[in-house]
Amino acid sequence: MNTATTPAVSKTYIAEWIKLDFFNNSNLKTDIQKRISDNIDVVFINALNNLKGDNKNNSGIPFSEITLLAMAYFYSEIFTDEIKNEYYTLEMVKGFLDANNLTPYTAIHEIDVVFCTMKDAPYFKHCWLIIQSAWFFNSQYFGHHQHIDYVNHYIKTGEKLPTDNYKFDQNYLEKKYNDIDSRKEKRIPINGFTLVNQWYYGILFLVCNELKLPTKNFKNSIKDDREYNPLVKTSRQLRPLAPFKIIECDIKSAFPTFLDIKAGATLKDHVYNNLMKSKGIKRGEAKILFNTICNSGKYKSKQETTAFFIECGYTPQQCEKLISLTHNSNRKFIFSMTEYEALAITNFVTKNDLKQGARLHDAIIFIDDKTKPQLLQVPPNCDFGIKELNRPQVKESFAVGTKRLKFAYINSIPKGLNLISKVEYKKPEIKGIANGFKFYLGKYEYHSASYNLNDYTADYSRFIGSCNVMFSTLRTLNNRPLQPFERLFILQHIRQNSNYIFNVRALYSKYKQVNSTFLISKSRNWNVTENMNFKRNIDFITARSEAEKLVNIQCNYKDLFDLLEERISNNDFGYIYELSFKGRKDLNKLSFAIVQYYNLICTGHHRKQRKQVSSNTLYNSSIKDVTIKSLSLPKQRQNAFVQKKIKVYERELKAFNRLVNNRPKAKQMLFILIDITGFKTDIRLSRNEFLMNEIKTELLNIMDIENKTNRANEFNELYPKLSTQQIPIINDLNTIFDTDIQNSIFNQIDIQQANDRGELFFREYLRFHEVDEVNETPISTGELKEKYKFPEIDFE
Repeated sequence: MNTATTPAVSKTYIAEWIKLDFFNNSNLKTDIQKRISDNIDVVFINALNNLKGDNKNNSGIPFSEITLLAMAYFYSEIFTDEIKNEYYTLEMVKGFLDANNLTPYTAIHEIDVVFCTMKDAPYFKHCWLIIQSAWFFNSQYFGHHQHIDYVNHYIKTGEKLPTDNYKFDQNYLEKKYNDIDSRKEKRIPINGFTLVNQWYYGILFLVCNELKLPTKNFKNSIKDDREYNPLVKTSRQLRPLAPFKIIECDIKSAFPTFLDIKAGATLKDHVYNNLMKSKGIKRGEAKILFNTICNSGKYKSKQETTAFFIECGYTPQQCEKLISLTHNSNRKFIFSMTEYEALAITNFVTKNDLKQGARLHDAIIFIDDKTKPQLLQVPPNCDFGIKELNRPQVKESFAVGTKRLKFAYINSIPKGLNLISKVEYKKPEIKGIANGFKFYLGKYEYHSASYNLNDYTADYSRFIGSCNVMFSTLRTLNNRPLQPFERLFILQHIRQNSNYIFNVRALYSKYKQVNSTFLISKSRNWNVTENMNFKRNIDFITARSEAEKLVNIQCNYKDLFDLLEERISNNDFGYIYELSFKGRKDLNKLSFAIVQYYNLICTGHHRKQRKQVSSNTLYNSSIKDVTIKSLSLPKQRQNAFVQKKIKVYERELKAFNRLVNNRPKAKQMLFILIDITGFKTDIRLSRNEFLMNEIKTELLNIMDIENKTNRANEFNELYPKLSTQQIPIINDLNTIFDTDIQNSIFNQIDIQQANDRGELFFREYLRFHEVDEVNETPISTGELKEKYKFPEIDFE
């Protein structure tokens, strides 16, 4: 089994006190097993409630210890498979949680390992968030960033690096430079690791808010209606870099919105655009300029500020009201704005029932749990926007695991989807049904989208080829593209029930557009009538062979029965030679024994006799033949020859009469076949149990079965009578029907099963579920089918 092992790399800006005590690929078996106990859930949640934060008193439980407790809780309460020695690493635990994610959260980076079953334990979400965070802190994605490089270089040297290659917001970088200068002027100590420390504690603070854990060990204060927590202190450039997907809901054009309330204007959506046009600047620069002018009452005259507001689009009357805010000597402008900010954030949280997340100044940030706020307009006249701060990284991978699957055949298409995955065309006449299998007299064509997931020899090329055929066939059979949730459900089913180790997200993106509509025809002479599961492929082959054997035996009985019925009805008791039994002779002993015994008692021969040529074709009578032949002999021998021939004729006549007397036995053989097979005959015959028992004894002797006292009972044990089920008599027709529509047959089967029952039933099924009928495209089976060539995938 391959694991995505990432070697630990040195982090230039990670302080020693936030480093974990182990790496992602460190084997922690001893540490984990020491912490597994009967009350691990209590120990784990108590530790989480006392998570160490950025408080100066250094109180709380270190994150390394909480990570070990999370892994102990995982293997004690969540993981259900066999635990191997190599599983005791942080990387493997994250891989298991990525493969079988029972939370609504989304990991940004996924590790592809073998799929294992898990229990949705009470603290599954807690464990998931802790493991994801711990792996992220140890990974190559944490501790370094271009923004950190530029800021730390300026802290150390006082020199600004060239911004030509800077990939992020340069205005924000300049703002950080100014913040550093102001701190130097105030002689506030500057730590080159501050940005990473704030990044680290910001993620932990977000986790605590998501899980509703105490944040007493974090620096968190409220001043002038604004909250100052680790997330607010985290650089805006680093905030989106988290181990899980996060969402930010912020007030659109916050300051213009609040000024509209004060001035009675409606310019909140146009202020920045007006500045961009008049000043020839970008939106980010327009926003900075607007906020700077509004907060510059000490440095700008009323006339200058008024001219600026006019340029933004406000009327002179509105400008007078705004000047009263910007040039108020008793209260700073920013305090008026933060009051509106707090009110808007409170109303937004209350109306959307947001119980998790942390507040920024004019926004709420929370871990995405796939339930986004719906009420985006709240008092006072504030519109909120929703923004995904990060997106999962898609990385394609493939491997084949070695775990033993439950069944020999696992369908690649899960049950429960409203999809047609198989279409069968005109079938030959049914040959027979046995042990859940149905056999036909010939092969029939069908199209099936599914394939077997239990294939240890598959490689990436063949796996992708099978998926291509599956999705293309589904599109063609359903005459529509698959819905996104259908594609995702199928891929998750394959990932869960196979040994294929791949990234579901990457493969889902690969099959967003499936435009091919080719089909591959298949043919076979059998089908199944019930759901059967086999642990090994040889078990399936054996069961099918056994069923086919029983069907062949039944067909041989039927052919023999029909021939005997025809012979008896026509009073023909000649030698039977026209039968050809299917299957091995040792499997059809009774059929061969009946034919042999029938020929013996009706013709006196075990084998068919050669056709003899008459020496005297002019006479058919044996008496005339004897008389004529005797005349050619001397007189002394004529009488003796005649007497001898007469005795021979008498013996033949006695033998013939004996054969004629055996015909009732031959008729009783029909009843023996009726008892064994349940066939019915229109011939009026009387059963004779005595003759039947005698026949059974002779049949056992012919089959060389060990002699016993009661041969008839032995025969009945070997070939029991077919039981007939009595149909109960219904007296009250008003109470036998279930009129509840929920129990309708149309609610008991899926669309595939409905399609298999024929066109009329399928149309009624669609009408019952109020599904519009799709345009059917007939598929010709007589044309030459397109041969599919699996593509060659280049991993480079």
